Amino acid sequence: MMTSRFQYIRPRSLKDALNFLDAHGPHTSILAGGTDLMISIRRGALTPKFVMDVSRLEELRVAEKMDGHLSVGAALTYTEIMNDPTIVELAPVLALASSFVGSLQIRNVGTLGGNISNASPASDAVTALMVHDAQVEVLSAKTSRMVPLNEFITSPYRTTLKPGELITRLLLETFEKNYRFTFQRIARRRALSIARINLAAVGQIDSRGLVSDFRLSVGSITPQPARMTRAEDILKGVLPDRNLVMETAKKVSQEMVSRSGVRPSTEYKRPAVEGLVIKSLTKIFLE
Repeated sequence: MMTSRFQYIRPRSLKDALNFLDAHGPHTSILAGGTDLMISIRRGALTPKFVMDVSRLEELRVAEKMDGHLSVGAALTYTEIMNDPTIVELAPVLALASSFVGSLQIRNVGTLGGNISNASPASDAVTALMVHDAQVEVLSAKTSRMVPLNEFITSPYRTTLKPGELITRLLLETFEKNYRFTFQRIARRRALSIARINLAAVGQIDSRGLVSDFRLSVGSITPQPARMTRAEDILKGVLPDRNLVMETAKKVSQEMVSRSGVRPSTEYKRPAVEGLVIKSLTKIFLE
């Protein structure tokens, strides 16, 4: 199919970008990394009049600690995220998950903001961001809003982003050094394959050996990003053991069915997600 013709726009500043979107938002597609956008344009699924490239805007390419949180610019690539010392220290789950994204070439150009706006339920980054309680900053020429990630993504490939708006950064909760964490995924192969199931988990054990904090998110099993809160409650405040890990795994598969219903893939995903939870929690709490 013939690629549609469009005008390429590269603003010099965030202010210029927002002003352009204010005037031409409904007819403009945002180019951050382009790994999803250009495929959609080539297929004819998108026919924008303008494509605005925000990948080089310095305002969107900063990672910094602020007020006890970590601000991560939406135009940072996955390679930059996984190698940034500030992100590795304060948001280790996101840094680890970024190393699983696509191929080296995709990690070099794909951006966090672009991935979130695409809203794939199989996104490795989104699953990791959920345990960091991420919020999405969305700006327009006239408005500013901060939206929890699970509310920003409403369903597969759909968000609350409106014409004229731009994702500028993610605000993440950070973890202390005594937290243990993991990111796991099941796919057809190690790289260049979309996750069938992915999982991010972090936990902290206090001086008595009790779980003081535990966060768990599983991707590709629910229509929008979600923490497995019922499963989290099983381990919080108790001494973790093998039986509780097994109970937590069962609770995750139950949450999957309650949120998504029974589907043709449920027969496969139920034992697969339970196995992934057991593997992950054993690593965090029992090794």
